Amino acid sequence: MSRSRARALADALRAAARGTACAAWLALALAGSAGAQPAAPGRPGAPPPDVPPGDGAIAGRVVRAADGAPVPGSEVVLYALPADGQPGLRRTATASDGGFAFEGVDADPRTTYLLGARYEGVSYPGARVQFAAGERRRDVEIRVLEVTADPSAAAPRELRVRLDWTGDRLVAVESLAVANRGDRTVFVAPGARRRSAPAVVLELPAEARNASGPFGVLPDGVEVDGDTVRWYGPLFPGDNELSLTYEVPVRDGAADLSRALPAGLKLTVLAPSGGPALEAPALAEGEATVEGGRGYRPFAGEAGGGRLALSLRVPPARTDPEAVSLAEVRVIGELDAAAFVGREEHVIHVAGDTPVVAGGDAPLLRIAVPRDASDLRFGTPASGTQLVALGDGALGVMGPLAPGETVLELRYRIPAGGEAFTLARRFGAHVPLVSFYLADNGQLDVASERLHRRRPIRTPDRTYLHFEAFELAPEETAALRIATRSPRRELPRAATLVLVAFGAGLVALFLAAPLRPQRPESAREAAAEDPAERERRALVEALRDLEHDFETGKVEAADYEPLRAALRARALELLEAERAAAARDAARGGLPGHAAAPAVSAPAGGTPAPAAATAPAPEAGGAPAPRAAGGGGAAAPGCSACGHAPAPGDRFCARCGARLLAA
Repeated sequence: MSRSRARALADALRAAARGTACAAWLALALAGSAGAQPAAPGRPGAPPPDVPPGDGAIAGRVVRAADGAPVPGSEVVLYALPADGQPGLRRTATASDGGFAFEGVDADPRTTYLLGARYEGVSYPGARVQFAAGERRRDVEIRVLEVTADPSAAAPRELRVRLDWTGDRLVAVESLAVANRGDRTVFVAPGARRRSAPAVVLELPAEARNASGPFGVLPDGVEVDGDTVRWYGPLFPGDNELSLTYEVPVRDGAADLSRALPAGLKLTVLAPSGGPALEAPALAEGEATVEGGRGYRPFAGEAGGGRLALSLRVPPARTDPEAVSLAEVRVIGELDAAAFVGREEHVIHVAGDTPVVAGGDAPLLRIAVPRDASDLRFGTPASGTQLVALGDGALGVMGPLAPGETVLELRYRIPAGGEAFTLARRFGAHVPLVSFYLADNGQLDVASERLHRRRPIRTPDRTYLHFEAFELAPEETAALRIATRSPRRELPRAATLVLVAFGAGLVALFLAAPLRPQRPESAREAAAEDPAERERRALVEALRDLEHDFETGKVEAADYEPLRAALRARALELLEAERAAAARDAARGGLPGHAAAPAVSAPAGGTPAPAAATAPAPEAGGAPAPRAAGGGGAAAPGCSACGHAPAPGDRFCARCGARLLAA
């Protein structure tokens, strides 16, 4: 059973890796073994289901790390996370030799198992197991450590505080790094805590409230009393981390985060981008960063002991959903044989001059997530805007949104099997402009009823098909139907040779065409077209083809620029030549491109006699041009360019194509 979009959104918002989330829930399961049964994820109060059944087995032993001695009676927990199913949990206890076994479990290689054991009140994560193909049994060993209540080996090293602004309050997420320099686990059992010192004491800001841990539950061994946090362990040898979340109210545009910290503790505070100003004289501001899809400004320093002055000035905010609108949505994606991988940029516009926050649980804007989408990632890298998962599988924008534009990014993956795929997107608000950019692999046929095709967009490494739609109404669908053409098959070698020979023959016929005698009609038709006009049309076609090849990536920029410059230069030459010829013809009153008729002299007392046609000098091996027939009669005028005698009715010379002068 595939996960719902709501579940996928919740997973992404927690920003936890799959293994980390499993380990945390396993720790909760182990912690709950001494008391109430932990609830199944997403179903408060419901007992967790069993692990998926099958013919596999996971067995092993629980031993002490110091000497390898078996640990009898230790509770062992097996947590299962199938690739396409419900997480499961199963418990057992070790025998006298420290052994345990989980029989009848699913051996699917896609299922991940985590094991853990509880020893002297401490939960120890064990092995991570995935069956190989064909494997049916795995043997593991879980090592546990001796426990001490002496906190002297615990040393806090660094505190990291991330602040998220949500209008009337700040949400602080803290991570305290503590080193255990000993070789035993530091832990104080609940019954002994009144008479034993905690391993770590941490002071929170005076107005901190609603402190909790991961998944809304305080970690095992953590107690909160007012603004004081006491951590009784467990602290394993090496580095440990305590994570806490709490709220600080905003009063009169400010939140006071001042607190007492131990001397020598390194401190990093991430303040939200987009308005709030952190006042921390002892800390230095660093370069802006992005975490969990939100923008932050980091401040770092070292606590010198005593009280650290720290406050956040928050600009006035308003609850005005009408001031929020979608200005533009850009969808960039690539389709392969398995999936469509998409990235969306939602440009959110806020009118006015103060930030806007959501009132209550109603979001300022609703962003629908594509159906069947997985690998969801989203955020507002340039601001500290809070995003939440809505019950219908959509994404809610809660704010604060700064005046002007905020860009929300959404990334996903949609399965795409077969030869056709439809990408359909709807948006919860009116969108003036929606643009789709689809990576072109040369084999895509794309159609859409709502989107208009634009010129392709070329980047240094890709070419994208471009489609856009204007004035999309709320919940109106904009869809692309994408079909993939099969690659052209290679022809057999023999067929290729035949086609090459046939093409060579056509080329030979084409090249020999000028050498063959022309029929008078063909010669007259060819001569009727100006050679300059033919070249001009060819240049236009060449420029159009060059632009298309460049846009589709067939011609590199290094070749495109000089080719385009050469074609444009020749076109300009033709234009200048036409203008010069027109000026000359106008000056001498002749016909375009040819000399005027020679002057005719008249003898005294007689009628005008036609001038003799002047023939050019004969070419080597050639015959002289024909002269006018007869000695004294009127002859048909010859071509003024080459002297060739035309046939009656010809308007153009059959030899050179020049226009004939009127008789």
